[in-house]
Amino acid sequence: MTTPFPKKLGHNYTFVQALNMDLLHSKYATHRRLRVFHHKGLACAGKNCHKKGMYLIKAQNTSGGFHLDIYTDNFELMTIDHIIPKSKGGNDHIENLQPMCHTCNYKKADKHDA
Repeated sequence: MTTPFPKKLGHNYTFVQALNMDLLHSKYATHRRLRVFHHKGLACAGKNCHKKGMYLIKAQNTSGGFHLDIYTDNFELMTIDHIIPKSKGGNDHIENLQPMCHTCNYKKADKHDA
C-alpha cells in the first residue's frame, strides 16, 4: 500500500515526488538545509515533541521552482531552527542549527531555548 501524498504541502507547494530517504545521507548530505537533518537526525528538537521527519519530498512552488523538504508522517513541514536566534547573535553554523517541526519552531520564534 502506498502513502497518499497531499497535492499541496508546506508553504503552498505542489507535490511532485517522494524521494528515497537514503538520499539524505548521500546526494543531499551537503545541501544547505538538508545537511542539518543528515548530521543531527530527523527528530524535532522541541521540548516534549515527538514528531519526526519521515518523507523527503520534492515539491514545486507557484513560480515553478523546486524545493526539497522533510515532512512528518502527517505531512507537517520540518524546519531548521537556530538554537541561538540570528536576532540574538546566532549564526548559520551547523552547531547552532537543529531540526524542528513547523509548530515548535513557530512557538519558539526568536527565543533561546537550549
